[in-house]
Amino acid sequence: MIPPHQIIMDEPPPPYSASPPTSRVRISSRLSPRLPSLKTSRPNSSSGPQNQAKIKHLPVHRFPKEFGFYRAAGSASDFVISYHADDPNILFYISIHAGTSKHPSVVLHALPHASAPYLATANLHVFSETAAINIYDSPTSVIKAQSAETSDSSMVFIVQLPGSGSKVQFAWRQSQERDLISLDSRNNGLKLVNCDTGEIVANWTRPSFSTKKLGKMNFLVEDRSRLGERFELMAVITILSIMERERRKRINSV
Repeated sequence: MIPPHQIIMDEPPPPYSASPPTSRVRISSRLSPRLPSLKTSRPNSSSGPQNQAKIKHLPVHRFPKEFGFYRAAGSASDFVISYHADDPNILFYISIHAGTSKHPSVVLHALPHASAPYLATANLHVFSETAAINIYDSPTSVIKAQSAETSDSSMVFIVQLPGSGSKVQFAWRQSQERDLISLDSRNNGLKLVNCDTGEIVANWTRPSFSTKKLGKMNFLVEDRSRLGERFELMAVITILSIMERERRKRINSV
C-alpha cells in the first residue's frame, strides 16, 4: 500500500523554480474586475495615522474567497469563473483543448475572455494520472510544477510558501458532507489538505442539479496571505485539471 503522502510518478514533482518561458507572454497586472477597491475619504477626528496605515496595507487577492465554475456561453467545453450563474461580470475565462491540440489541456486566462494572457496552464498526460503545470506569475518567467493522482488523493502538488520559503505538499481528497458545511451543495466534493498539518485550506463541491454550474470553490484560510498567490493559482488550476479529467472520463465511457 502506498503511503498517503507519496506521489505516484516516475520523478517527484519539482518545487517551484523560475525559468524563462518558451515564448514571451505578456501578463496583465490588472486584477479581476470584481475585486473591491478601497475608497479614499477625508479622515475624521477618529482616524489617525495608524488607522490609515492599516487601510493602506489591506491585502488584495486575485481570487475571491468563494466563487463558482460555470459553462461558458456558446462553448461545449469552456467555462468561466464568476460569483453566480447569472453574474454579468465574469472574473476569469477557462479554455479547454483536446489532447491533439497544440495548446495546453486547461488554460486559466487572466481576464474574462479566451484571448487574454495566461495565468496558469495544465497539460493532462494521456497515459498517466499526472499533469504538467505552468504558473505565469510575472511577465518574464514561468513557474513550472507537476501534480499527480495518488491512491488516496485526486491530485497532489507542492508549493513554496512565501516568507519562510518552505515547500509544503497539498492534496485534493474526497470530502465528507461535514467538511462542506460552508458551501451550498448536498453532494460530496473535494477538500484541499495541507499534508504536513492536516489543515483543510480550501474545498470544492459538485452542484446538486444544474446544467450550467460545474462546481463551487471556497478558500477556508482566514489569513490567505500566509499561503500566497502561487498557492491559490495552484489550487485553482489543479481543481480545474480534476474537473477536466472527470469530463474526459465521462465522454470516453459513453
